[in-house]
Amino acid sequence: MDLEVASQYAEIFGVLTIIGAIIFSWYQIHQLKQDRKSAAAFKLTEVYHSPTFAHGMHVVFNSPENLSAKEFEEYHKDNMKDIVTLMTTWESIGAMIYREELDWDLMYDYFAGAIVVTFQKTERLIEDWRTENNRGSYFEWMQWLAERVIALEDTSPPIPAHILHKDWSPKL
Repeated sequence: MDLEVASQYAEIFGVLTIIGAIIFSWYQIHQLKQDRKSAAAFKLTEVYHSPTFAHGMHVVFNSPENLSAKEFEEYHKDNMKDIVTLMTTWESIGAMIYREELDWDLMYDYFAGAIVVTFQKTERLIEDWRTENNRGSYFEWMQWLAERVIALEDTSPPIPAHILHKDWSPKL
């Protein structure tokens, strides 16, 4: 084999090496995205494990609707800290969904119903806080998120998972 043929083989080998590195890099990036998505999903489930969050959700779910800010705060007195924790969690999730830092389907499966109920129970409270504080952005992302879920469910009512996936079985 002469030097010219050897250099051509070396060039081919170099190109194949670069192509292999590109494919491997793409695979690694794809795998990293999958791992991040799984980690985010797991982290998201931890929200429900917080006693403050769980208590806030329980209290809000058992609240009457359409209470003014004064009535709401009086009705809940010592529970307001937990309720605000719940509401700020929805606020954060709404902003993350908008910025595509959190997967819509994941959020919907975990939280859609809870977000809508929370918003319905606190809508007047939020309006009053906005007016009292001259700040129209109070809980803007929670409202935005609840409205997106409500709009989706107006056109396509949710089917409970135990019905929708009744024929599902684990892959063995």
